[in-house]
Amino acid sequence: MFGRKLLTLACAVGILAFGACFGTLDRPSPPPPLAPRLDLHGIKSIEVVVKNVSESHHLDPSDLAQTVAKRINWRTEQTGVTADVPQEGRAGDGVLEIKVLSESATPIPPPSASRVQWWSIMVNTSATLTKADGHVIWRETNFSNQLSSGFTAKDVEQLWKKPALRDWLPIELSNRLVYRMFYAK
Repeated sequence: MFGRKLLTLACAVGILAFGACFGTLDRPSPPPPLAPRLDLHGIKSIEVVVKNVSESHHLDPSDLAQTVAKRINWRTEQTGVTADVPQEGRAGDGVLEIKVLSESATPIPPPSASRVQWWSIMVNTSATLTKADGHVIWRETNFSNQLSSGFTAKDVEQLWKKPALRDWLPIELSNRLVYRMFYAK
């Protein structure tokens, strides 16, 4: 009886040891990160400038500029480019100018029985990456960013005042814009 328990324990230890030590040999390595498709023509640092020219002015330009710069910096290892918002006495090799053209939000039917209402949020933007010598490297015009999420707001005015929306929206817009700029065809 003791011998069987000892044998069972030895087998269990062997299986665990084999799996822990040698189990990783058949696992494929993770795919390499995406290589940027955008030829940056020697740009190593980008100044991010955002202007909100929409009628409503809900989105804070400085929040969006900071978040875009963070997203570019998050990809520095892949792209070789850093970003910041303009600072006095410092200039980048390029300028990424983003214009918020329009902002709107509509509730997604049916109305929710819970406190959370789902919203369709549309933010149209234009963006241009220009080298210091004026050469345009990348541009997109009047791009429709359609997003949706749930918020505890029952009307549009209440929605735009929600701190959760003000935190979430720049992150979503930045992730999408930076991805399109570096990796989209």
